[in-house]
Amino acid sequence: MNGPLKLGTAAFLLLVPQFNNANAGGPYDREWTGTAKSVGGQCRRAVVNLTVNGQVVLGQARFERDAANINGTVDEQGVVGGTIGFQPLKGQSRRDQFEGTFKTFDCEWKAVLGRSR
Repeated sequence: MNGPLKLGTAAFLLLVPQFNNANAGGPYDREWTGTAKSVGGQCRRAVVNLTVNGQVVLGQARFERDAANINGTVDEQGVVGGTIGFQPLKGQSRRDQFEGTFKTFDCEWKAVLGRSR
């Protein structure tokens, strides 16, 4: 009876690393921080923070009077799509920089973020 138990345990231990790789991080995993500036200059800059974990993008943009949550995804090429509040967010990650655009009710924004160290 010890033989089948040992064989089953060995097989299980060989498979565990494969299950862990399903949640392995992606190339864009990290904290990203930076600012978003109004394209027309009529609004003050916003502070933007993102956290990327695999394909999931979460964060927040802090404006002069309020803040909006960011929810989205990133694909293998670094293309980010999501929402900031209820407005669309589009962007592209390249190595150590993210650039994206979004609109609020009164402004259009361009965000430039870098990877936090």
